[in-house]
Amino acid sequence: MFKKILSLAIVAMMLMSICAVSFSAAQVEVSADGAEAAVAEQGADGDVASQGAESDTASTGASTIKYDNSGTNWAGPICFYIYEPVEDVKPFGEWGSKKLRGKDEGNNIWSFDASGLDSSKQYCVIFFDETSSDQTYDLVMDSSCFGDTAKATGNKIENPVDSNKTAKEAKWTNSSLGPRKQITSIGNVVGETILSSQSKYDMFVKFLTDTLSNAKTYMVDTGKKTEQQLIDDTAKALDLGKNDVEAAIKEAGVSTEWSKDKSSLSDESSGDAKTTGSGGSSDSGSSSSSGSSGSSGSSGSSGSSGSSGSSGSSGSSGSSSKSGSASNTQTGQTETVLFIMLGVMVAAAGVIFFARKKERT
Repeated sequence: MFKKILSLAIVAMMLMSICAVSFSAAQVEVSADGAEAAVAEQGADGDVASQGAESDTASTGASTIKYDNSGTNWAGPICFYIYEPVEDVKPFGEWGSKKLRGKDEGNNIWSFDASGLDSSKQYCVIFFDETSSDQTYDLVMDSSCFGDTAKATGNKIENPVDSNKTAKEAKWTNSSLGPRKQITSIGNVVGETILSSQSKYDMFVKFLTDTLSNAKTYMVDTGKKTEQQLIDDTAKALDLGKNDVEAAIKEAGVSTEWSKDKSSLSDESSGDAKTTGSGGSSDSGSSSSSGSSGSSGSSGSSGSSGSSGSSGSSGSSGSSSKSGSASNTQTGQTETVLFIMLGVMVAAAGVIFFARKKERT
C-alpha cells in the first residue's frame, strides 16, 4: 500500500512540476513578446516623430535659396557658386565642383541647400550653367535670403576682372541685397550693394593700391582719359569728395598726377564715405540682414538639434526598454517556479509521512 501511495505522490509531483514549468515558460514568452511589442511601438513612434521633423525641415526649406531660370533658359544643371569675399572661403567647393549643382524643382526653378553658412556673415552667389558656362554677376546674400528666389533682370554688368567680358545681372525677389558693388579693372564702378565689412572709402583705397596701375594702362596710356579724369570719375561714382581722394592717395601710398586744385569733385563727400555697408541697396539690406539673420540662424539650428535629439533619444530609449523588461520578467517567473516545486515537494513529503505512519499503526 505504501509503495502505491509513494508512486502516486511522485507522479503527482512530476506532473505539477511540468505544468508549473510550462506555465512559467508561457508567461516569460508572453512578457518578452509584450516587451518587444512595446519596443516596436516606441521605435515606430520615434521613427514617425523623426520623419515628421525631417519632413518639416524639408517642407520649410529653412536654408534653401532658389534660382528662376525662366529669364536665362539655361540647359542645366544650374550651379550655385557661393563664396565669402572677405576671407575668400568657398564653403561648398571650388568653381566647377559637382557639389555646387542645384536641384531641379521643375517649372524652371532650381534650388540649393545652403545650410551651414555663418548667419553673421555676408556671402556672394554666382549662378552658372554647367552646360554653356554662362553666368550671372556676383549677388550679395546672407541668411536673410534663405527661402528667396533670384532671377536674371536682362541687364549686363561689366566683369570686374576683365572689362571685355560681361555677366548677367541677377536680383532677389524679396531681399534688398543686390549685385555686389565693385570697382572694375579699368576704374568703372558697378553693382549696388557694398559689403557690410566695407565702405566706399575702403573700396577706393583698394582701387588705388591694386588696380590703378592696370586702369592707367588701358585708359590713360591709350588716351581715353587723363589720370586726373580717371581718378575723379571713379571717386565721383562712389560719392567721394576731394578731401576723401586726397586722404586715400596718402593712405594707399601711391604716386599719381592727380591734383586737388584741378579736381572737378566737390570738397566734401556724401557723408557716409567711411560707413561700412553704405551705398546702393545695402543700407536697408544691412538692417534686414541683422534682423532676420539671427532668427533664421536660430531657427535652422533649433530644427537641426531638435531632429537629432528626437532620433537619438528614441533609439536609446527603445534599446534600454527591451533589455530591462525581458530581464525583470524572466527573473520573477523563475522564482515562482521554485516556490511551486518546493510546495509540491513539501506536499509529497507530507503524504509519504502520513502514509507510513498509517501503515505502522
